[in-house]
Amino acid sequence: MSKLLRQFTGTGAIFFPIGLPPRGTCEFSSKSCRKHCYVKKSSLFDWESTLDDSVRRETYKFVINESIQRVCSKIREDLSGLQTDILSWFGSGDCETKTIDKISGVIKAIQHSDNIIQMGFTRNEELWKRFPDIFALSIESVEEVNGRKGMFSISNYEAQVSVMYSPDHQVRGGHCGPVTCGDMTDMSLEHHLNCQICHELKLGCFDRR
Repeated sequence: MSKLLRQFTGTGAIFFPIGLPPRGTCEFSSKSCRKHCYVKKSSLFDWESTLDDSVRRETYKFVINESIQRVCSKIREDLSGLQTDILSWFGSGDCETKTIDKISGVIKAIQHSDNIIQMGFTRNEELWKRFPDIFALSIESVEEVNGRKGMFSISNYEAQVSVMYSPDHQVRGGHCGPVTCGDMTDMSLEHHLNCQICHELKLGCFDRR
């Protein structure tokens, strides 16, 4: 395929099909998430998230059907072309139960052999548990944390952002969204979202103290 990754907020992102299976990959999505999905309302956000469904399906088939070696090779090639070292899981869609072992295999292969930074958001709790330093678990409210440790992304549909939360420390940067992220010191201020800056300053989902 010509492109596996797409430019997205300073990263190379994997875009999978949206919606519930079998057509989509959002197996663990909530009703509110599906109703307010920013990808469906992409005209309100960045042009980067505007992709035809056929592109997402082609991306999904390549990741799931091709060998881990070939997928990793294509990821390296696309990140080089996009001039970024950050791989984002997922620009749209998510990891289904049936694909978790394949996706975990790709993540591990990249971890073990590449100087590539991986980050992402998922509602698949098992994937989040396997890679707690990579993923934030998307939830609907702080009550869903329920004593668990790790990085969480609490959806705020009205503000169209996700509030980054950790039970162990106050996350610097406060929130992130498809377009803006919170200021490092003044949470009333917002900046254009760029994951490269957040990684350099250890803000948002990169604030892993």
